[in-house]
Amino acid sequence: MPADYDLVVLGGALEGRIAAIAAVNYGARVALVEPPGLFDQHQQKRYLLQALQQLGQGKLQQEVVQRFQLSSAAVSQQPWNWPAILAWSAIASQTQSPKLSVAAMSASGIDVVLETPAQLSAQLIVTTATRRLKARGILAAFGTVPLSLESALSALNTGIEPLLKASMLPETITIWGDCAEAVMWAEALSQMGSQVTLVSDCFLSYEDADIGRLVRSRLSALGVKIISSSAILNGSNTDRQDLAKNSLLLGRGQPALVLPEFVYQPIEKYPDTDAQKHYQQSGQGHSRTYLFANEQLQTRHPRIFACGSLLSSFPIHESVAQSEAQTAVRNALFLPNRRMCYKAIPEGFHHFARVGLTPRFARKGYPPKTADWAVWTASSPNSTDLSRMSPLPSYCKLIGYKGRLQSIHLLGEGASE
Repeated sequence: MPADYDLVVLGGALEGRIAAIAAVNYGARVALVEPPGLFDQHQQKRYLLQALQQLGQGKLQQEVVQRFQLSSAAVSQQPWNWPAILAWSAIASQTQSPKLSVAAMSASGIDVVLETPAQLSAQLIVTTATRRLKARGILAAFGTVPLSLESALSALNTGIEPLLKASMLPETITIWGDCAEAVMWAEALSQMGSQVTLVSDCFLSYEDADIGRLVRSRLSALGVKIISSSAILNGSNTDRQDLAKNSLLLGRGQPALVLPEFVYQPIEKYPDTDAQKHYQQSGQGHSRTYLFANEQLQTRHPRIFACGSLLSSFPIHESVAQSEAQTAVRNALFLPNRRMCYKAIPEGFHHFARVGLTPRFARKGYPPKTADWAVWTASSPNSTDLSRMSPLPSYCKLIGYKGRLQSIHLLGEGASE
């Protein structure tokens, strides 16, 4: 039976649409199967965070100006038109990336199917409510959705939906997450005037330790309260109920779609014990929080590839998503001989950024000889910056191995740029 398409992309996240465009640029016959509304929600989340960061920065600068004025009146809290902010983020998600719109992709020759995939067979047949698509290769690029919390907080299984449904900016917000995305939301919402509690057990565990400590200090200076999940689960029911209100789950997630058994590697082949633990606890696929792919982004099935956050269960940077999508598409359409390399991909998270591997991963595969490693740091207090009452220090760290630069870590205004 001949294939209808060279590649069928199971999309829903940014990397799915990037992959579909990359594939059609090779001249391939491409279909994008995407649950309706999933990509739009991801995009609105992205632009809502951007809006909060810009408004919070402007609010902070206005307060600084008023502090230097002769008037001794207290700085008043600015009431925010929350529906207008949500409306702006929704419009921005539809207009700021015209090449990723359904109309533009359809015009380029991509068969866009806005339906939830109901079944994927080992013969590479994707079935939806109204379509049956046969492909030469499959690319899973649908991203993740938040994991539900356990115990008394099991009703929380959403990402930013409480904000999207709110009529006004909540006065108190609890954010659950260890990753850079959770930190950026905590910082932005705190600058907007909300009282933010960040529930984090492994604060920025994938970033440089010094950067993590400085970012943590910055959040504390903004008034963000950082606690562990055990402090909540071991607390009183009243405390749990209070923190459950307006909770945002930003961090580890589970795949947004169900994948069949033949896509997953056997338990013993998973590369680390954490992955095995998640695999064993997750049951029959729909709750798994980890999908293994090799350096070619190839799953257990040789013609099914994967990219994006569903590989790590953590939100990934846009630059990583784009690089993974392009590598996966090339391997799916041609020979799977291109390996994914993360060393030269810059990742910027507003006030902190890095390129290269963190010390935790950079040292893997190298002899643990301290003489071979070199670390250079430089910092500046920015003491003459009048845009802040408490100036943010600039910090830079370079890590080298045998004279070769392994990574660069930055903290300060403009770090992401």
